[in-house]
Amino acid sequence: MQFYLNTFLDVLSVTIPIFAIIGIGYFFKRKEIITEKSVPTLNKLAYYLGLTTLVFTSIIKYDFKEIFNLDIVKTIYLTFAIFIVIVFFSVYFLKVERKTKGAMAISSFRCNMAFVGIPIIISAFGDIAGAKTSIIIGFMTPVNIIFAIIFLRILGGDGNKISYSQLLLAFVKDPLLIASVAGILFSYFQIFVPKPIIDLLNMLANLAIPLALVTIGASFKISHIKKNLKLLIPASTLKLIIEPLIAFLIGNYIFKIDGIDTSIIVILFGMPLAVAAYIMGKEYDSDSDFISSSLILSTLGSGLTITFWLFFLKIFFKIG
Repeated sequence: MQFYLNTFLDVLSVTIPIFAIIGIGYFFKRKEIITEKSVPTLNKLAYYLGLTTLVFTSIIKYDFKEIFNLDIVKTIYLTFAIFIVIVFFSVYFLKVERKTKGAMAISSFRCNMAFVGIPIIISAFGDIAGAKTSIIIGFMTPVNIIFAIIFLRILGGDGNKISYSQLLLAFVKDPLLIASVAGILFSYFQIFVPKPIIDLLNMLANLAIPLALVTIGASFKISHIKKNLKLLIPASTLKLIIEPLIAFLIGNYIFKIDGIDTSIIVILFGMPLAVAAYIMGKEYDSDSDFISSSLILSTLGSGLTITFWLFFLKIFFKIG
């Protein structure tokens, strides 16, 4: 009982500051400190400057070869493959606007791995688990980004014929994808980065979350949650319950990887919607109101579901 309570408090210690910053953004918008016209500019700063440097620096902190496990990668990609198909067909036939289809797909799929996942995993499983998590995130991030773009462009496009050359170009040019691939290469080859540059990148990375959360709060509309509640609930259910369940079954019963490694993957897949999804939604002209509402609803729900997953995994794998 004490473990369950401590785990729940650990989750709250992460989620409460997130909502506090969102609340600050909402307050600033109400007081007109942030204007409607300034929100897109703030989004671009968070996406192109803050998030890219955060992804890169989180990966290069550790030696890739020391904590890499191929079965973990197999588990990740098979989970993605199954879940992407589920999300696509769950959303494709819905009779809603195309922008909302794309927004619902990305809301069901995109994981808040770094900002919520890493603190919870370190707290639950220790520093070595945190190191493994950074490498795992390096492999999950490109898939997250690529299929987020696919969902936003194909499901959420304007209905015109898709140019696959433009779609490929969007992948190649996406700054988060570039940052994640670069991070893996730097980590694998142990490329030295001078301390002044690391310090600069860390300062820029620290912009990402507060800036993104403030813009979410500035864009937040309570009426939109009420309007789309019937779609927001299944999107959060897919994200918080179905996706981590698939990861657990694959990791434990198909590839039979270590309990700690399985737990890390399950928790990462069970994270609430990523802040980056909202920024990407704005960048790709999606239904950003739906995404911001889904972010808040899934983060609230994750306070219960992450607590459940941690409790279940510790009992199942007998992790002390």
